[in-house]
Amino acid sequence: MSESGADSDAALVSRLAAGENLALDILMKRYQEPVYYFVLRYVHDEDYAYDLVQETFFRVYTRAASYKPEYRFTTWLYQIALNLCRDHGRKKSIRTFFSLSAIEDKGKTVPPLVDGAKIEDQFDAERDVRKLHNQISKLPHKLKAALILYALEENSQAVCSEILGISKKAVETRVYRARKILEEKMSDNFEG
Repeated sequence: MSESGADSDAALVSRLAAGENLALDILMKRYQEPVYYFVLRYVHDEDYAYDLVQETFFRVYTRAASYKPEYRFTTWLYQIALNLCRDHGRKKSIRTFFSLSAIEDKGKTVPPLVDGAKIEDQFDAERDVRKLHNQISKLPHKLKAALILYALEENSQAVCSEILGISKKAVETRVYRARKILEEKMSDNFEG
């Protein structure tokens, strides 16, 4: 078989299932970076994101035979990554609940900012972004996944629908609900 980058994703997964490990290298070259940024937006930790991406491609490798070519490869790939993110979130919640360090972390201060004429504005903007990320991380999985895929990853409703296994209307509804929750939480933070 050729090493051509023009091979379809489905053909590469078929080659991988047949034992041709080079096919995984090609798939990783195509999708490792976008999957990494998706996962990073979900978990907000570079090290965990890297580990989860590696686990995602390990699962592609070990489960290549179960791939159904009638579905887009990217849909299957992002479903694997999304499931790993969700599982990571559950495990992290449990660890945080039982960890004393979680209490200590809340008292940490923000690193010093660079000098400049608008330090206060920069500080406020960075604080707002941290609050927004914090609120996104607290969203229920279904809403968070739809919001990240649609609003942050800039996928179409059709692509989000495929990845999440729901209708386009359900994607729209979940993104709307997530944005409403974030608006409420962020306005509460600014008033309080």
